[in-house]
Amino acid sequence: MTITTNIVIRHTPLCGAEFKESIDLGLVCAAFDHKVNLIFVGDGIYNLISNQSNSIINDKNQVDILKGLEFYDIDSLLVEHESLEKTDIERLKLLDQVKIKSRKEIKQLNLAANHLVAF
Repeated sequence: MTITTNIVIRHTPLCGAEFKESIDLGLVCAAFDHKVNLIFVGDGIYNLISNQSNSIINDKNQVDILKGLEFYDIDSLLVEHESLEKTDIERLKLLDQVKIKSRKEIKQLNLAANHLVAF
Protein backbone atom coordinates (compact mmCIF):
# COMPACT_ATOMS: atom_id res chain seq x y z
CA MET A 1 0.00 0.00 0.00
CA THR A 2 1.35 3.39 -0.98
CA ILE A 3 1.20 6.14 1.61
CA THR A 4 0.39 9.56 0.17
CA THR A 5 1.43 12.80 1.81
CA ASN A 6 0.04 16.08 0.48
CA ILE A 7 1.93 19.22 1.40
CA VAL A 8 0.06 22.47 0.78
CA ILE A 9 2.22 25.56 0.30
CA ARG A 10 0.35 28.86 0.74
CA HIS A 11 3.11 31.43 1.30
CA THR A 12 5.38 33.45 -0.98
CA PRO A 13 9.14 32.90 -0.99
CA LEU A 14 9.47 36.08 1.08
CA CYS A 15 7.47 34.80 4.07
CA GLY A 16 10.28 33.04 5.88
CA ALA A 17 11.19 29.41 6.28
CA GLU A 18 7.84 27.85 5.30
CA PHE A 19 8.96 26.94 1.79
CA LYS A 20 12.18 25.28 2.93
CA GLU A 21 10.39 23.45 5.73
CA SER A 22 7.76 22.13 3.32
CA ILE A 23 10.45 20.85 0.95
CA ASP A 24 12.38 19.26 3.82
CA LEU A 25 9.21 17.47 4.95
CA GLY A 26 8.58 16.28 1.41
CA LEU A 27 12.12 14.89 1.16
CA VAL A 28 11.77 13.03 4.45
CA CYS A 29 8.44 11.54 3.37
CA ALA A 30 9.86 10.52 -0.02
CA ALA A 31 12.80 8.85 1.75
CA PHE A 32 10.24 6.61 3.46
CA ASP A 33 8.60 5.77 0.11
CA HIS A 34 5.61 8.07 0.48
CA LYS A 35 4.07 9.50 -2.66
CA VAL A 36 4.45 13.25 -2.15
CA ASN A 37 2.20 15.86 -3.73
CA LEU A 38 3.36 19.45 -3.37
CA ILE A 39 0.25 21.58 -3.79
CA PHE A 40 0.63 25.32 -4.32
CA VAL A 41 -2.35 27.52 -3.52
CA GLY A 42 -2.91 31.22 -2.91
CA ASP A 43 0.33 33.19 -2.70
CA GLY A 44 2.24 29.90 -2.72
CA ILE A 45 2.13 29.83 -6.50
CA TYR A 46 4.73 32.61 -6.60
CA ASN A 47 7.25 29.90 -5.67
CA LEU A 48 6.66 28.33 -9.10
CA ILE A 49 7.60 31.26 -11.32
CA SER A 50 10.51 29.97 -13.36
CA ASN A 51 12.43 33.21 -13.89
CA GLN A 52 12.96 34.90 -10.55
CA SER A 53 15.83 36.19 -8.47
CA ASN A 54 16.65 34.96 -4.99
CA SER A 55 18.79 37.97 -4.03
CA ILE A 56 16.05 39.49 -1.84
CA ILE A 57 15.71 36.43 0.37
CA ASN A 58 19.46 35.74 0.31
CA ASP A 59 18.96 31.99 -0.02
CA LYS A 60 19.01 29.27 -2.64
CA ASN A 61 16.69 29.77 -5.57
CA GLN A 62 13.51 27.82 -4.80
CA VAL A 63 12.99 27.13 -8.50
CA ASP A 64 16.29 25.24 -8.66
CA ILE A 65 15.25 23.28 -5.57
CA LEU A 66 11.90 22.38 -7.15
CA LYS A 67 13.56 21.27 -10.39
CA GLY A 68 15.78 18.87 -8.44
CA LEU A 69 12.97 17.18 -6.52
CA GLU A 70 12.28 14.70 -9.30
CA PHE A 71 15.64 13.10 -8.46
CA TYR A 72 14.18 12.30 -5.00
CA ASP A 73 10.95 10.83 -6.46
CA ILE A 74 8.91 13.96 -5.83
CA ASP A 75 7.44 14.63 -9.24
CA SER A 76 3.97 15.90 -8.39
CA LEU A 77 3.92 19.71 -8.33
CA LEU A 78 0.33 20.87 -8.45
CA VAL A 79 -1.11 24.36 -8.63
CA GLU A 80 -4.69 25.31 -7.93
CA HIS A 81 -6.34 26.70 -11.05
CA GLU A 82 -8.43 29.23 -9.13
CA SER A 83 -5.34 30.65 -7.39
CA LEU A 84 -3.59 30.95 -10.73
CA GLU A 85 -6.52 32.89 -12.17
CA LYS A 86 -6.56 35.35 -9.25
CA THR A 87 -2.93 36.32 -9.79
CA ASP A 88 -2.99 36.64 -13.58
CA ILE A 89 0.24 34.65 -13.77
CA GLU A 90 0.51 33.05 -17.18
CA ARG A 91 0.98 29.29 -17.39
CA LEU A 92 4.13 29.84 -19.46
CA LYS A 93 5.84 31.59 -16.54
CA LEU A 94 5.55 28.50 -14.33
CA LEU A 95 7.92 25.55 -14.19
CA ASP A 96 7.30 23.01 -16.93
CA GLN A 97 6.58 20.12 -14.57
CA VAL A 98 3.70 21.92 -12.82
CA LYS A 99 0.24 20.44 -13.32
CA ILE A 100 -2.85 22.61 -12.94
CA LYS A 101 -5.76 21.14 -10.98
CA SER A 102 -9.11 22.61 -10.03
CA ARG A 103 -9.96 23.32 -6.40
CA LYS A 104 -12.37 20.38 -6.51
CA GLU A 105 -9.66 18.01 -7.80
CA ILE A 106 -7.25 19.17 -5.12
CA LYS A 107 -9.88 18.71 -2.44
CA GLN A 108 -10.41 15.12 -3.63
CA LEU A 109 -6.63 14.50 -3.59
CA ASN A 110 -6.47 15.84 -0.03
CA LEU A 111 -9.36 13.65 1.09
CA ALA A 112 -7.68 10.57 -0.41
CA ALA A 113 -4.26 11.33 1.11
CA ASN A 114 -3.01 9.56 4.21
CA HIS A 115 -1.36 12.75 5.49
CA LEU A 116 -2.11 16.40 4.83
CA VAL A 117 0.20 19.19 6.00
CA ALA A 118 -0.30 22.88 5.23
CA PHE A 119 2.36 25.57 5.45
